[in-house]
Amino acid sequence: MDNNTHQPLASFAADHGLQTNQHGRVFENGKAMDMAEKVRIGHEILNAMLDAEEQGTKINISSLSRQCKTSRATITKIRDELNEFGRVLRPEEISLKKSVQRGVGIRSLTDVDVFIIVQMYAYDPSTTLRNYVKFLFLQTGTVVSKSTISRFFVHGFPIRGSMCKPNLIPFDKFRPANFEKALIYMHIVSCIDPKRIKFGDEKHLEGRELWCRKVRRSIFTGEIPGLITHPNFIMTYTISGFCGIDRRVSAMRYGITMNNNNSESFSTNVVLAVSSGFLQQGDVLVLDNAAIHTSGTNSDLESWLWDNFRIFLLWLPARTPEWNPIELVWNVLVSRLGVFSLEVARCIPGTHSLVVAADMILQGISHEEVQACYEKSGYMCSFV
Repeated sequence: MDNNTHQPLASFAADHGLQTNQHGRVFENGKAMDMAEKVRIGHEILNAMLDAEEQGTKINISSLSRQCKTSRATITKIRDELNEFGRVLRPEEISLKKSVQRGVGIRSLTDVDVFIIVQMYAYDPSTTLRNYVKFLFLQTGTVVSKSTISRFFVHGFPIRGSMCKPNLIPFDKFRPANFEKALIYMHIVSCIDPKRIKFGDEKHLEGRELWCRKVRRSIFTGEIPGLITHPNFIMTYTISGFCGIDRRVSAMRYGITMNNNNSESFSTNVVLAVSSGFLQQGDVLVLDNAAIHTSGTNSDLESWLWDNFRIFLLWLPARTPEWNPIELVWNVLVSRLGVFSLEVARCIPGTHSLVVAADMILQGISHEEVQACYEKSGYMCSFV
């Protein structure tokens, strides 16, 4: 911008004992910059530093000078304060730089900084590292790098706060009708002895869960190595299972079928659970509302169980898999399959080794392990 444009302002400022810079900003010679203005400029510099860090470049002092309408010397001064002390300094601190508390980086976060970061996490666990850096500076004036925030979550607590896939929660989980059914369900189960409650569900099991292990990409060529695997890694099976903590019977009752399950095969497994004594008079069987449980041959399952065996069928509220302990049992199964992969393949070549491995694991699941799944799902119980 032409300096002539600033002449009227310069004259007006001079009448009041003030001066203007090359960008048309008014200042008083010898007086420190207003702290609010300094923080505003510091915020712009911080954004530029973050952008430069991501792009692997350096900040452009001249561009920032024009953007913030201040001198290059001011930009350099505030940048140096951010780099050296982790924040912009107040006027009274500038003459005492050696005693000023430094920012974090390789140093430490203050209690206020920690409080702000934890509050941000509680509000939105998906907040980016960049947003943590920006918001912390705006709230406390402290400047940190993105790696500092990352290390804070990973090493600052007994449990590592690493990024991971979220638990996706459908919006309709909180519909009034679903919420009302959830309250009714909680009231019913609170009146039942947990030892009489048994849970059922299906688990789709694929050969790749047993045979396809992860490999590391070559650090020399970038290629992904091949892995010799068992020929049945493409096979798909379905497990229909029931679990309980009643020590009169086994902890698990299940059946494994090839390919997908259907209402007829599930009905067969219910009949076998009854005939084997796993489901007994006075038990409560809890299932979700999947079509395989409510349609086809199972359309009258509820009345059949009650009329013939006095077994009460209770339906889980919509969108509440976390209230079904057998889901956690399936997690135990999958986590242990890898341990059995090589051993089973060596000992039983040419067979459906995935089925054999799954059968060995499920047979070994104890009442104590199922009880732990009950407790984690919210069913507080104890053996008598």
